[in-house]
Amino acid sequence: MKNRFFLIILTVLLAAALSGCGPSDEKLMEAETAKGLLLEAKETAENTYLDISDTSKRAALDELALKVSEIEALDFTRMNDKKIDEVLPTISEITNSYQDIQSGLSDTLEAETQIRQEADKHAEIEAYFVNKTGMNISGIVLHDIAKDITSDSFLGNGVILQSGYTLMGVALDIYKDSSSWELIVTDDAGTDYSFACDDLKGKELKGAAIVLTYDKETGAGSAEISAQSGQ
Repeated sequence: MKNRFFLIILTVLLAAALSGCGPSDEKLMEAETAKGLLLEAKETAENTYLDISDTSKRAALDELALKVSEIEALDFTRMNDKKIDEVLPTISEITNSYQDIQSGLSDTLEAETQIRQEADKHAEIEAYFVNKTGMNISGIVLHDIAKDITSDSFLGNGVILQSGYTLMGVALDIYKDSSSWELIVTDDAGTDYSFACDDLKGKELKGAAIVLTYDKETGAGSAEISAQSGQ
């Protein structure tokens, strides 16, 4: 009887000793779940960061990554419930920091995506104007007829493109899905003229000339694309 009682006491003491060496199943699962959420938040934020051009969050992400490394080095199976409870708030804090950064990165990604999508709608054409109108020109703007959008003048304030002269370094910003344009030319007396423009879409204009001519008898102006030499 005494031996049986002693065996029961020994079993209880051994169970207590074992329970003090490791966590309960519930606490271990709670810790592993928290670490999983942390690693997921880290991966999401770092992947979003790779998709944007803004690098202002790099230092913050690096600092958090060091803290994550410390968490990953922990062996929860060798910790008791009390020790795990001491670590869980830190894991939650790091996770929240990643989620806060991710929120800002998502906003940046959305803004940059919209900018890229808008940029993809445009094409920039490098060319130059040749003034063969017989008039001195004080302003030249590109009017997208389809979208009813007018550019700024390619001539600076107070600049006059005299007849027979050339304006180099012109960059025309056009919408790729547009189909019709005109140039609005202003002479040095302030009078505007509409110049029919060749189709700008799908043409290789880099370094080519846009020749401006004007027929005084008909009052018609035109902007014709002159192919590059060697084309």
